[in-house]
Amino acid sequence: MSVDIFEFWSQIGPADKYHPKDREVLSRMKDAHLFDLRCLPHCFVGPLKTAPVVLLYLSPGFDEEDDLKDARTRKGRDRYRECRKGEQQLPGPKENPAGWRWWKSRTSCFEENWESLRTKVAILNIGAYHSTNFGDRPLLAALPSSRVSIEWAQTILFPQAIAGERVVVCLRSSQFWGLYEGANGKRYGKSLYAPLVTRGGHMQKVPMREEIIRKVQAAVS
Repeated sequence: MSVDIFEFWSQIGPADKYHPKDREVLSRMKDAHLFDLRCLPHCFVGPLKTAPVVLLYLSPGFDEEDDLKDARTRKGRDRYRECRKGEQQLPGPKENPAGWRWWKSRTSCFEENWESLRTKVAILNIGAYHSTNFGDRPLLAALPSSRVSIEWAQTILFPQAIAGERVVVCLRSSQFWGLYEGANGKRYGKSLYAPLVTRGGHMQKVPMREEIIRKVQAAVS
């Protein structure tokens, strides 16, 4: 039976900087990893439980002002706690300016009116810990939280996309997700996509990009 990603993330306290099941690995690797553990962890944002469109990435970035402020304040901790339930809409410029700018830039190819996407798009990462320049890919295999992201995606999310129940687009590190984009991008079943992407997580301008844009627009309309 697949692990429930939402139940897993309910096990963390509002001020905790790491999931309790990751404690031992992070402790052993404390002098080697590049994660900023002053921040609050999260591997997904947006209404992951119900969003018709899910975008796959590798790990959260780091914005010193917003991310550290969230970790220090009651308001920020409460926002993260609600986010981990998988029902909150994507953050706007008032809740998290840096996060809003980031997701808006990645979804503008689908819809310029970002407000209309807040309840319809979710973002799922393999990693849950913030970093400026992610360089800890081998460590992901050792972290229980990362394995939960991958297992939940492969057993719950991917079958839904293959059946056409959701649109799932992998925009970073496809092989870590167990997907292969090939020479021109690849679609699995009806709506699980592994397109060619840039390092920044944008789709390259190849024919599959237009197919994905049409599929996402239909899903959020």
